Amino acid sequence: MNEKQKFGKAGEDFAAQVLQLKGYTVLRRNYRCRAGEIDIIAERGMELFFIEVKTRRDTAFGQPCEAVTETKRSHMRRAAGHFLSESPCHWNAFSFQVVEIGFHQIVDAF
Repeated sequence: MNEKQKFGKAGEDFAAQVLQLKGYTVLRRNYRCRAGEIDIIAERGMELFFIEVKTRRDTAFGQPCEAVTETKRSHMRRAAGHFLSESPCHWNAFSFQVVEIGFHQIVDAF
């Protein structure tokens, strides 16, 4: 695993922990199927969430959520459909979320 992958995994781990603190139950991490990949699938109450986590060291190339392109959204929708087709459906609603994880270091702050 290279440095970029380690940083991304750390962001996903952090996102999963914070979501749990906010009352979400994480059902799956790194769900993969032929249609695509979803970082986190979680539920809270009767709602299901398909979550993409974007971790960035800085915003030189834009905000993390800007990296969720239409192609990625399309893959997530198809992967979500696949997940729903293989799962007993007891949720009232579902939605897609993006969690941004950023790192900002102030060198020589004072």
